Amino acid sequence: MLQVVIDGLIRTAELSLIAVGLTMVYGILRFGNFAHVEFATLGSFLVLPLAALGIAFPLAALLAIVATGLVGVLLDRAIFRRLRSAPPEMLMIASFALGIMIRESVRAIWGPSPYLYQLGVLRPIRIGDFGRITPIQIGIIVAAAVAILVFHALLSRTRLGTAMRATADNAPLAQASGINTERIIATVWLIGAGFGALGGVLVGLNTQVKADTGFALIVEVFAATILGGIGNPYGALLGAAIIGFAESISLAINWSPLLTWLGFEVRGFVFIPTGYKTAIPFAILILTLLVRPQGILGARR
Repeated sequence: MLQVVIDGLIRTAELSLIAVGLTMVYGILRFGNFAHVEFATLGSFLVLPLAALGIAFPLAALLAIVATGLVGVLLDRAIFRRLRSAPPEMLMIASFALGIMIRESVRAIWGPSPYLYQLGVLRPIRIGDFGRITPIQIGIIVAAAVAILVFHALLSRTRLGTAMRATADNAPLAQASGINTERIIATVWLIGAGFGALGGVLVGLNTQVKADTGFALIVEVFAATILGGIGNPYGALLGAAIIGFAESISLAINWSPLLTWLGFEVRGFVFIPTGYKTAIPFAILILTLLVRPQGILGARR
């Protein structure tokens, strides 16, 4: 179980940042941005040319995150700003098309083959008798925790955070109160796309950098966002933790006793293949929509 907890923390760190960015955009603009997960892909790939120039990896990652955030702002100005008054369905369709464009542009530039960040071989650290974690994985958890704490401080202790919360709650009233809502929207896109890029970099550190990184996470990210309460950043964190640990625990459980109890004839151990891991958040998502569609921390609308 110790290794399950470690794996759950790592998965939570990866998903939480992307889910928070997604729910921020929804909180302001009220549409599900399917292109958001592709910021994870774009950010993870932008690190590669910067690192190839000899820039230290932390600085290269920071520059890639900022660049991806600026791309998010530019895309909002070029596409979504023109669709502010359009129905949410049109915005979702536009975001879906934009996501395909980003993903295929990355594939056209870098090719379909996966990449690895060249950080050298690091010996894993043993925790107890069965737990193992690498220094990179410790860095993933710490980076995500620091980013979330900074974001919490921004929301709760700054005038910008107050303006963001006011705009998400009631944009026309916030604008009538003197808040520049378009500037707040641009800031939300900058932070949200940057968080998506950071999540993509963390995924690349733990596995590989691939052109379908974002698309492969779309079910987990949306499930975490809806489960926690879409539009609520803290709900996205809670949803990411539940999804992350549910995946780790479900893959580690021996399901043969349950199948035997249900009347199936089972011999030996039965584990869920890793290829079916996406089915776990999918099942949680369907259950959430049936039982509590507003999410755990979401309010009824």
